Amino acid sequence: MSYPPKAARPEMPLSNHNCFTLAAVGFLAYYMVGMWHELLGHGLALYLYGARHFVLTSTSLDSTDGLLPSSATASRVVDAAGSLSTILLGILLYPLVYRAFRDRANPVLRLFLWLVAAIGIFHGFSYIAFSGVANVGDWKGVIEQWPHQGLLRAVEVVFGVATCAWEVRFFAKFFGEFSESLTRLALVPYFSGTIGFCLAGLRLPHAAYYFAISVIPASLIGQGILAFIAPVARRSSIGTNEKDIIPFCAGALVLAVIVLGVLFLTAPGVHFTLPL
Repeated sequence: MSYPPKAARPEMPLSNHNCFTLAAVGFLAYYMVGMWHELLGHGLALYLYGARHFVLTSTSLDSTDGLLPSSATASRVVDAAGSLSTILLGILLYPLVYRAFRDRANPVLRLFLWLVAAIGIFHGFSYIAFSGVANVGDWKGVIEQWPHQGLLRAVEVVFGVATCAWEVRFFAKFFGEFSESLTRLALVPYFSGTIGFCLAGLRLPHAAYYFAISVIPASLIGQGILAFIAPVARRSSIGTNEKDIIPFCAGALVLAVIVLGVLFLTAPGVHFTLPL
């Protein structure tokens, strides 16, 4: 008696992405974006308007120099500078991302560059949409006292959401070059960045208030590209059949632990002065 051939089993990967490395790289990437937003965004704008004394927390940077900025226009520039700086960061990093994927550089380095560039741009545009929906944050300050507030907020939402949707499709083609599970590859960094900043946020003065208006929205929404990227990437990969797995990387893990410790210790506020 003959039997029908057994159905072939789908080939399973021999290994999968290392969660410790994903968590470390995800936290480091989000830390870089967050500090860039504060220091090279708001901080640089304040410095150009004359500020020299600053206080940096895990979620904000302010000047202690009194009435700075001194005009409505300057205030709007300072408010907008945070988001615009992370968008610029992502744009400047994109050639490095493209080259790293083209040359099949170290997969951990490729993932880190991809995360910083993609999250940087998404963080900037999603902040615009969030301010329009919730009527809080930097972009509330940008449009404050302008006429037609309802219309301006609607424009913020539509523009921010449309730009973020385009960015997911744009960056998905690179993300698909990694091996499955793409869901793990996206969500472990997503939650590691969120948890890291939430731990630091526990040390903020008035922590509950800042959790509601800053820590949680900035983490979950600012990294939102990672919540949508996996299914889109499966349809958009431009890579070869050689899929890369993220291995264990002790260096990334050690660096992430050090940076998390620094963030946790300095979260309530660090005062510093810059020269003239």
